[in-house]
Amino acid sequence: ERVYLIRRGAVRLSRVYESGEEITVALLRENSLFGVLSLLTGHRSDRFYHAIAFTRVEMVTAPAASVRAAIEADTTVGLRLLQGLSSRILQTETMIETLTHRDMSSRLVSFLLVLCCDFGVPDELGVTIDLRLS
Repeated sequence: ERVYLIRRGAVRLSRVYESGEEITVALLRENSLFGVLSLLTGHRSDRFYHAIAFTRVEMVTAPAASVRAAIEADTTVGLRLLQGLSSRILQTETMIETLTHRDMSSRLVSFLLVLCCDFGVPDELGVTIDLRLS
């Protein structure tokens, strides 16, 4: 029912399944959106996610109806939303490629490269990924 925009920080979205297993479905950074399924479909979603902050987070939130009205009033809002969704789709496709058709060491290297691109901070020693992941 609400749309969330991460202005600063990093958030992990996960789902808990009937078996009790928790699966990470997305790692989000600043300028990432979540909660947009109901906005796009017009229906309340039956998919519930846990959002957990990895770092200190600043977010902006708005009712889905208000975001929809803003899109209808100003096409640039819709274009920005599409850019955010395209980024999420690309991240998802990259993760699928990372997790399939490779041995464990290749998956780890690929995942670290994804983290470097999305969350890495260049420093004098290389790139630091300042997230607590298990």
